[in-house]
Amino acid sequence: MRAFRLLQTVLGLATANIATFAPSTTHPNLTYSVTVPDTTTQHNAGPIYLQIRAPRTLQWVALGQGSRMAGANILVVYTDASGTNLTLSPRLGRGHIEPQYTDLANATLLPSSRVTDDTIEANIQCTNCLASWLSASETSYPPTSTAAPFIWAYHTGRALNSSSVQEPITIHSEMGSTTLDLSQAQFSLPENTTTTDLNPFALTSTQSPAPQTGKSTLPSPAKTRALLIVHGTLMATAFLLCFPLFALPIPLGVKYNIATRHAPLQLFTLALVITGLGTGVYLATTVSTLQHAHPVIGLILVGVLVLFQPLAGYLQHRHWKREAAKSVFGYVHRWVGRGAIVLGMVNGGLGFGLAGRGMGGVGSRNVPVAAVVVYSVVAGVVFVVCLVGGG
Repeated sequence: MRAFRLLQTVLGLATANIATFAPSTTHPNLTYSVTVPDTTTQHNAGPIYLQIRAPRTLQWVALGQGSRMAGANILVVYTDASGTNLTLSPRLGRGHIEPQYTDLANATLLPSSRVTDDTIEANIQCTNCLASWLSASETSYPPTSTAAPFIWAYHTGRALNSSSVQEPITIHSEMGSTTLDLSQAQFSLPENTTTTDLNPFALTSTQSPAPQTGKSTLPSPAKTRALLIVHGTLMATAFLLCFPLFALPIPLGVKYNIATRHAPLQLFTLALVITGLGTGVYLATTVSTLQHAHPVIGLILVGVLVLFQPLAGYLQHRHWKREAAKSVFGYVHRWVGRGAIVLGMVNGGLGFGLAGRGMGGVGSRNVPVAAVVVYSVVAGVVFVVCLVGGG
């Protein structure tokens, strides 16, 4: 009977179809595979099987369900404390920050998982991966989807060698996303077979789908840093230098033509801010951080500067030409402007925090200590000048 059951299993696996993709040109032997038992398809519930094969030179490797990190089911794999076995760490994606371990996942490493001298192979069974672990009623992943969304990532470095499922991980070296046709990744589950005894990746049908290369839809770490530098430089230049320098001569009593100097220079600064906002919104939307305080405050702040400040300034200028006196628009324009400058400085500090979140904070590549020190000193000086500089 045992031999007959084994024969059944082998025959069933011999007709298994596996959806596989090898997304990295840097590591062509990094592959991800998925297959679904017919019983899961029939009941729209049950286990699916996933495989991660990677070179030992990778510190950790991850496969996630979803089109982006926010809300994704993420399976992270790294070597355990002995260095000869694997640790599987299911994690919830909450944006472009380090995903955190969750006990909501029913995912286990199969006995066939192994570590060799040059390769790690994680064969995983997940019994609740047909829906989001965080919001199963809102997000589902049908077992016959022709375009099931997956994300992938890895980090190159020294082995973690940790058995902790909550081990901190460093930001990915490369990442991306793809879709897989799960309707072509099905196999027949032999009767009376324990699903944890299976390794559907051991034998595959010759009709297995061709590898699908995942194309990154997220900015690379290098591009992210470049965009952060552009965004931070534009906004810091505007709020620490241009806005204060082009506004303070007026309350200080310095001769300063409003129409030919103040207004054009402030409009130029506003153009810098709008450009900086564009890079910021692009970053926030692509890495799913738009709900954080920094981008929310930034959007409101720029909205006030664009829609309100020029109008208030124009109305005060027109009133001055008629009455040679300050109107309520003048007071509002001045103090809203000062408040916007101070709030912009504070929001810049929040921006440093967001840029370093999950990546090592201040002192990481995204948030150099020197940049924080220079920003803080200049912001402090400008704040004092704004406070003292006239009524």
